Amino acid sequence: MESSSGSDAKGGEFKASRLGRKDHWNSVYGQEISNFEESGDIGEVWFGEDTAYKMLGWVYDNIEDTDARILDVGCGNGHLLLELASEGYTNLVGSDYSAQAVELAKRIAQTKGLGSAITYLEQDFLDPQDVARVAGTGGFDLVLDKGTYDAICLKPSDADAAAVDQRAIDAYPASVVGSLSDSGVFLITSCNWTEEELVARFAHHLESIGSVQHKSFRFGGAVGQTVATVAFRKKQQR
Repeated sequence: MESSSGSDAKGGEFKASRLGRKDHWNSVYGQEISNFEESGDIGEVWFGEDTAYKMLGWVYDNIEDTDARILDVGCGNGHLLLELASEGYTNLVGSDYSAQAVELAKRIAQTKGLGSAITYLEQDFLDPQDVARVAGTGGFDLVLDKGTYDAICLKPSDADAAAVDQRAIDAYPASVVGSLSDSGVFLITSCNWTEEELVARFAHHLESIGSVQHKSFRFGGAVGQTVATVAFRKKQQR
C-alpha cells in the first residue's frame, strides 16, 4: 500500500486525496481479495514490516496480559492482529470502514486457523454511536492505529473535494477516547506527522507516555524519522 502523504513536507497543509476516500479502499481491498484467492498473498503491510514489528514489540513489552482487550482501528488485512494472535493474545478486534477490508481480513484469519481468535467488523470510527457500539461497556485496554489517522487527515470535505474534512480530523481524537477503557492505551504510527505534532494534536484528550524509535535519516544537519510511533493514555481527571 502506498504512503498516505498528501503534502510536500511533514507538518504542512495537506490536500485531500483518494487515500482518504472509502470508495478507494473498497476498490483496493476488493482487488486484494482476488489476489489472495488466486495466490494466497495477504497484501502489502502498510509502512513495511519493520515498522509493524516495532509496534508489536512495544505491545509485547508493555501489554503483558494476553487477555487484554485490543482494537486495531482501520485494520486493513489484519496483519497486526494476526501477529498478536500468534503470540497468544486472545481478545482481539479489528475494525475498518471498508467492507472489503473486513472480508479480506476474515478470509486470511480463517486460512491461518485464527478465525475464532479475532473478531473483524465494519465500523465508522467517526460516528460516536458506532464507536460506543464497538467499545461496549468497558472500552479497550489498547487501541492501535497504523496509518488510519493519516488517511482521515486526507479525507475530502463534502463541500469541497479538494479540501480536507476538518470535522473528521477533529472528531478522531474523541473517538479514540470513546474507545478506551479508563486505563487504556493508544498506540499510533504515522508517516505524515512527527512525534511532536502527534503529541500536540492529541493533547486536549490524551497524554504521551512514550514513543518507539524508528530508523533515522540525516539531512542538512538535522536528524529525523520517516515514521513516528507514539503511545498515549487518557488524561486523568483532577
